[in-house]
Amino acid sequence: MTNVIETPILTQKNTQSITKLQNIILPNIDICTVEELFLRLNSKCLLNYEQNRVELKKGGKISLDTYFNAFSVQKWQKYTSVKAIDINLQLQGRFHIKLLNIDYFSQSVNSIAQKVITVNALDEISLFSEINIQQYKGLLYVEIEALEDKCLFTGGCFETKSNCDRETDEKFAIVICTYKRESYVNKNIQLLKQYLLDNLKLKNQFEIFIIDNGKTLDSFSHPKIHLIANKNTGGSGGFTRGILEVLERKTDFSHIIFMDDDVVIIPEAFERIYNFKKVTNEKSLCIGGSMLKLDIKYIQNENGAVWDDGIVRVKPDLDLRTVRNVLFNEIEEYINYNGWWLFCFPTKIIDESNLPYPFFIRGDDIELSLRLKLKTITLNGICVWHESFENKSSPTPNYYSRKNDIILSLLYCDRFSRIDVVKQVLRFSIREAFCYRYKSAKLVLQAATDLLAGPYYLKSSDPEQKNIELSRMGEKPEQQIELPFIYDKYEKSIEATDNRFYRWMRLITLNGHFLPSLLFHNSNKLTDRGYKIVPLHGYRPINVFRARKVLYYNLLTQEGFMVQISRWEFLKIFVKAITISWKIFYKFPQLKQIYRKTLPELTNKAFWESYLEIIKEN
Repeated sequence: MTNVIETPILTQKNTQSITKLQNIILPNIDICTVEELFLRLNSKCLLNYEQNRVELKKGGKISLDTYFNAFSVQKWQKYTSVKAIDINLQLQGRFHIKLLNIDYFSQSVNSIAQKVITVNALDEISLFSEINIQQYKGLLYVEIEALEDKCLFTGGCFETKSNCDRETDEKFAIVICTYKRESYVNKNIQLLKQYLLDNLKLKNQFEIFIIDNGKTLDSFSHPKIHLIANKNTGGSGGFTRGILEVLERKTDFSHIIFMDDDVVIIPEAFERIYNFKKVTNEKSLCIGGSMLKLDIKYIQNENGAVWDDGIVRVKPDLDLRTVRNVLFNEIEEYINYNGWWLFCFPTKIIDESNLPYPFFIRGDDIELSLRLKLKTITLNGICVWHESFENKSSPTPNYYSRKNDIILSLLYCDRFSRIDVVKQVLRFSIREAFCYRYKSAKLVLQAATDLLAGPYYLKSSDPEQKNIELSRMGEKPEQQIELPFIYDKYEKSIEATDNRFYRWMRLITLNGHFLPSLLFHNSNKLTDRGYKIVPLHGYRPINVFRARKVLYYNLLTQEGFMVQISRWEFLKIFVKAITISWKIFYKFPQLKQIYRKTLPELTNKAFWESYLEIIKEN
């Protein structure tokens, strides 16, 4: 049955308070213009970016079964007190509007309610009220059809009615850790200021703490934006400094939101976190933001992750433009951590004796979640677009990843054995050497050496100086490179395969390091039998086999570096890898014991104040 409303009642008195749950939003040129993430239009609709509205001719249709604008029923059912919802739309003109439901398993669309309405002037109209969400699974969404020309749609929201107003109970400290990312930070601060801090309904619910590890940012003239210069102790130190600043005013904040500095944000994500937290039944629940790819904005890199002696990304490489994937994305899977590119947790779950581990970068988000046994969920529409890890040119992550992965296993994986750690050291160092990346191999071995020095090495070394030294050790991509880039050679390298004979040949010659010189290609030839051009990330030993010189190249940044085969360098790395592996094998029980024993010493306030030199500052 279709209800016809010619002059709708726009407001009505109600003793219950209204709690907004989710805004219906449009694409934005400054943030994201992938329309299918927000709405689906037919040819009789025009999305006007300048005026932030959709203009519809007669027969124009808008479907909101999308990543940002569908309502994900089951998580609101499971984790909040919400029983029924209202749906408001901002409209002008005459429309036929349907409320629809689709679930993942049947993927059949069912009509819940529909109305024909006429709105003479652009206004927010209450279309559907008291929709009992307990009856549905999957997604609820609205479909709009214009019944005349010159119709407008500008947005809307999902709301719920409640008998109590908990707005004043929830206040969020947004902690941003940054190191010389001024362009990202300044843009994101402007968005947060515009949509949160200067929003009359939200301005008292958020404050921002910017931890400036590079000490390069200018102060922000806003009472709720706090800029704190900090010693460069990586993301671990930056976020920990943020926690310490918030804990000084612990009674002021119910939650902390961690946010990376090299992301593009959508402010609606922060409002949705706030709205969800107002009505949640589980006070200790954490909310993780999905990571979408900055270079392909409709592809999800991960939607939470699982660490079990290694990382398993949840729902990776998902195209969020399709309804099927939007539905699939909301099927709840087990996750035991979420990256700190966007992560919200209650202030009460952390204290001065349970702070992050001093990893510098890589692994701090995993370790804290495992230690505190955090329960984390994700929601469609709560996300950031993150710069691809593959496009970062620093060589140091190779060091931190290898060392910190082993420390995590020592701390939290009982089945992790001395054989496992030896395999890791040998596999990663020899593989880098196989690929002529001898400097990267030395970084892996330096990670193993520092691991052997034990956790007290962290206390005695200067993390800022250590990072500078590491950055000088690895191969560094540059725009001015010795060998010319030829795409055909690059493409053939990506597509390279080998047969059983070649695999054996590569193995017994240690990927060519003991191959006779006469079997190598000419160093500088531009033909297939000359030097090789290899992707900077995702490279394989087969890519360099029988080449004297290799150009590692990042197609997006157009940077690279040249390496060449060296039997002497390979031999030195091989011998050192065997030596270090034997030491780790011998000392493994003591290493496992001391890393676990010293965990409380390295995660308390006294350690961090000394490590960050906060006492010296004061």
